[in-house]
Amino acid sequence: MSVRLKLTLWYSAVLAMTLLVFALTLNFVLGHDLRASVDSGLVAKAGEVIRSIQVVGGFPDPVERVVLPNVDAFATPDTFLQAETLSGQVVAHSANMGSQLLPLSKNALAAAAAGKSHLETVGQPGQRIRIYSQPLIWRGETIGVLQVGRSLVPLDSTLDRLRVFLFLGGLLTVLAAGSLGWLLARAALVPIDRVTHAAAGVQEARDLKRRVGYRGPDDEIGRLVHTINAMLDRLQTAYNRMEEAHLLQKRFLADASHELRTPLTTIRGNVELLQRAGQANPEMQKEALADISSEAARMSRLVHDLLLLARADAGYKPEMTPVDLAAVLGEVARQGAVLAGPVRFAADDPESAGLVMGDIDALKELFLIILDNAFKYTPPGGQVSLTVRQEKHFHVVGIADTGIGIDPAEQEHIFERFYRTDRARKAGGGTGLGLAIARLIAEQHQGRITVRSEPGCGSTFSVWLPGLAEAW
Repeated sequence: MSVRLKLTLWYSAVLAMTLLVFALTLNFVLGHDLRASVDSGLVAKAGEVIRSIQVVGGFPDPVERVVLPNVDAFATPDTFLQAETLSGQVVAHSANMGSQLLPLSKNALAAAAAGKSHLETVGQPGQRIRIYSQPLIWRGETIGVLQVGRSLVPLDSTLDRLRVFLFLGGLLTVLAAGSLGWLLARAALVPIDRVTHAAAGVQEARDLKRRVGYRGPDDEIGRLVHTINAMLDRLQTAYNRMEEAHLLQKRFLADASHELRTPLTTIRGNVELLQRAGQANPEMQKEALADISSEAARMSRLVHDLLLLARADAGYKPEMTPVDLAAVLGEVARQGAVLAGPVRFAADDPESAGLVMGDIDALKELFLIILDNAFKYTPPGGQVSLTVRQEKHFHVVGIADTGIGIDPAEQEHIFERFYRTDRARKAGGGTGLGLAIARLIAEQHQGRITVRSEPGCGSTFSVWLPGLAEAW
């Protein structure tokens, strides 16, 4: 069942129930009021008759002392009058009754004997008469009964016509309202059909760049369209990210395979060489073992870096504790002096550095990665410096060198995994994972890394780490 048909049926059902309740209420109220009007008319007519009764004396029978007025003067075409004794003998009745007499029920007779009036309805449907029985009392004694009757045929006919009118009118109203509701539901659901077709078009075309078009007020349908378009935006973003992640994963696997293939090839070649030469050439054996050791160390570093990145991708975060940055930089400076080799190395006094939230080992690895790159790409006689300063709520650790520098077009890529500049490749650079790991560590510590460099003029890497609020 379509929504359009459901709305029409519900609307028609509610309207039909409303009209039914209205018709029943109107029929009950009007019937009650009409019957009350008939009853009040009968009581009033009986009162007129009783006020017109004359009493004469001197006769032994009390009833014969009561002289009834001419009841025909009080009768109307649908109003009948009748007087009778308690024994049921009719002493007078209106001429419009013909040969018919009003029945006197046991309840009416008992009520009259008790001095009370009585109202009742007698007859069959379509021939009903409403009868009001009033006791005739003389000198405190009930001597007879006065009955005033009125035909209920006009009232029943009126109520029957009202019921027919209400039924037909209600039926026509429900049909008309249902037809109108069908058209209105169709008009209201047209925009939803358009949205459905547009969304189906997006699904069939598998084009997440398409959007559902809508020109109209910001009503329920407008909000639905906006919600669908926002969902498509999120789906497109998620799909693009998934595509990027897939490409990065393919590139990562390709680069990792390439980086691992080179040392493995070297190790395998040297092993084969040793197997052929044996102990015959000690000098060659020594060189081959040195190459094997070097390539094994290189593979070990590469696997370590890959595992570190894989753990980070899996959501691993180092445990953060308050760390004295001055102590970390002091140890980094001592290790840097050992690594400097033919490059001059200068380090500021790190005592001005304060506390940061972080992991000591991760921070040391971060600074040593940048220092190692600086030493690696700075020619002999060049200089590398380690500085620290405060800017607002950040400790800024700067590592500057006078090395080969980085081309501006390549600076935005140097933090990507396995990326190496052309100069770095010529200079015999590493695997291209160091700066990616450095940026990852900085981000894990709520910090960042910035770089300023010019080809042939050296580079300056700045590590921004937020200080503890209590330390400022």
